Formats: sequence, C-alpha cells, structure tokens
Amino acid sequence: MTSASRSPRTAPPRRNFARARLYLGISGVGAAVVLASSLLIVGVPSQWLSDSASQPLLQAVGTVLLALAFGSLVFLPFDLLGGAGLVRRTLPPAQFFTQWLRGVAMQLLVWTISATCLLAGARWADGWGALAAFTVLQVLLAATRAPLARLIAPMPRCAVSPEVASACVRVGLDPGGLVIVKADDEGFVGGWTGIRARALLVPFHWTTLPSPALAAALQRRRVIRDSGAHVRGVLGAIAWNTLGFALLIQLLPLLTRASLSSASGLATMALGMTLWTFLSVLVLPTPSRAAVFAVDAASLEASRGSGQAADAVAAMGSAIEQLDRWQDDEPTRSRGVETIFHPVPARSTRLARLRGAVVGASVAPWHMHHVARHALWLSWASLTPLSRAVHCNVGRPALWAMLPGD
Repeated sequence: MTSASRSPRTAPPRRNFARARLYLGISGVGAAVVLASSLLIVGVPSQWLSDSASQPLLQAVGTVLLALAFGSLVFLPFDLLGGAGLVRRTLPPAQFFTQWLRGVAMQLLVWTISATCLLAGARWADGWGALAAFTVLQVLLAATRAPLARLIAPMPRCAVSPEVASACVRVGLDPGGLVIVKADDEGFVGGWTGIRARALLVPFHWTTLPSPALAAALQRRRVIRDSGAHVRGVLGAIAWNTLGFALLIQLLPLLTRASLSSASGLATMALGMTLWTFLSVLVLPTPSRAAVFAVDAASLEASRGSGQAADAVAAMGSAIEQLDRWQDDEPTRSRGVETIFHPVPARSTRLARLRGAVVGASVAPWHMHHVARHALWLSWASLTPLSRAVHCNVGRPALWAMLPGD
C-alpha cells in the first residue's frame, strides 16, 4: 500500500451534510433513550448484575464495565456512519478503527475510575457519598479536559507561530498560554482548559485563517475567559448534572430494589442519568445560544475599543463563517430545529445579530458559555454514553472531550 493510499482522502461534497448528521444524531440519541428506558422498565440491571452491596468492589466494577463495553459495541453502527460515512475527510478503515478503539478505551478507563469512586462513595456514606464522589469526578474531568482530549485522540503539539503570537498580543492574550495542536478533525475548535481557563487550546488549522479573522477568533476566547462566561459554563454544567444525580438518588427505590452500593444499583443510576442527559440536550442549548450571542457582541465591542472599529464586524463575521464551514456548514436553520438541537446559533443569525449589536454590549453575569456541551462531557462521570451520540461528535473521537463550538 502506498503512502498516498494511507492518507485521509476528501469525500465528495454532499448536499444537506449538516441535516444528515442531525438525523444521525437524533437516531443515536433516540436509540440510547429507548434502550435505557426499556432496560429500566424491564429491570434488566437486577436480572443481570448483583444486587448485593457486599460483592467485592473490583468484581462489581468489572461487571458494570462489561455491560458498558457491550453498550459501546451496540452503538458501533452509529459511530461507523458518523465517523467514516458522514464526514468530509474519510480515513482508511484501519486508521479509523485504531482511533475509534483508542477513544473507546479511554472512555472505558474514565468509566472504570468513575464506577470505582461512585461505588466506594456509596458504600462509605450511601447516596451522599455517591453524590460527593460524582461532584468531585466532574471537577476532575473539567480540570483535565485538555490532556484527556489528547489521550482520546491523537493531537500532537505544534509551536506557536509568529503570526499567531502577534494576533494574541493584539487582542491582549499571552502567547505563552497557548497550546497549538494538530487534530485530524477539522471540526475541532479547542477552547479554554481547566475550570479557571489557565491555558487555551487552539487547533493548528486556525493558522490558515486570514490575520483579521484569527485575531477576532482569539478576541472571542479572551472575552469568554475575562467575562467569567467559561467558569460559569463549567460550574453551571456541574450544578445541572449534580441536580439530576441527586434527584435520581431519591427515585432509585422506585426504579430498583438494589442500593446504589451494588453493581445493579449503579447500572440503574447510569441508565437514569442517560435520560437526564437527554433532558440536558433539550434544555441547555437555549442558555448556550444566549451566551454565544452575548460573547459575539462583547467581542465586537472589545475590537472597537482596541482601535479595530473599521473592520471589526467584517473580521468577526469572517471568523464566524469559516469556523462554521469547518463544522456544520449550515448557514440557516428553522427556528424549531435550532431551538431543540443546536447550542450554537446558525451563522446567518449570528451575523445578523452582530450587525445590530449595540455599543457597550457586554457578557452578563448569567451567561454560561457552552453549558450544554460542558454538561455532555462531564456526564462521563455518570457512566452514560449519550455524549458520544449527539450529531456534532458521533463517531469522531477528537470531538468527544472538546465538542465543536463557536
């Protein structure tokens, strides 16, 4: 096999690419919800797994992990279509499966740690112990999102080019805080790492942006950090997931006779959190879109204030358009589709809002940047696979930890 045959090839253009991926996501999420509901109604966890709280911890975790590994195989068809079919750049089959297995293995590792901590917490202090463990696990996932993203998918680090460093200086960012990575997936947008936004992951392909657009994109990242929108997004996602976990602790006696300190009880909780995460997919996109609009307007205001007023709208618009082309490439959407399925507004809507932005616009204290997608990533701590089934990242391991965004 020649080197040319082993390299990624560009798939032919497809009409309605974004809508096809949306239907795939609806199918995958719908299948997960139906499967989780069915297993809860029939009581499969109690039939297949031990109800005993005295089962050795590692044995209980092992049986839960076997069930989760089986679930990953069940969703392989969706991953195949989402990662090898409905993509713009297809990989050779061997490379795709290697990357998919790497991503699944890392998720199973995170699930192993999470299951061990949740069971240990439940055996230490019942529901309160499990709730405390779940909260700590989410904090750790938020703090380690960048290194985990690079373990889930290959992302070699690159040097910060003089052009990128210059753009950083122009918008008030420290080039020393940038981490430039090469991701195979053009939909990767990076973002702030950790809870307090200490370092910024930037995809290497951003270096191909025109200089004004690159500066505008980095300006948005600075506004997201300085306004506190990133911190609020992470903390809001942790609060939302924790609320769901706490409610399910109260409902657990209605779902199973097993306690949360058993393998059966933990599996039941994971199924319940799958349904709660589905509710997240429906509810959280609305505040996420509001934060995107606020960051757009505040970034434009920051550009005007730094002496870039003449071309600020054009530069910001260019960045929005190019980043969307690398992702959904869907200029317009119906209001219903956007309201239910998309935490990032269509680019035509964002551009219209941008042109009408008022002078003095700022990010409000209630805006939580990407709360919807932070909640999906942090749901890994509850052993639910739903975050991998949504349309934006199904079958694409490079986007499992740092989902696409604005």
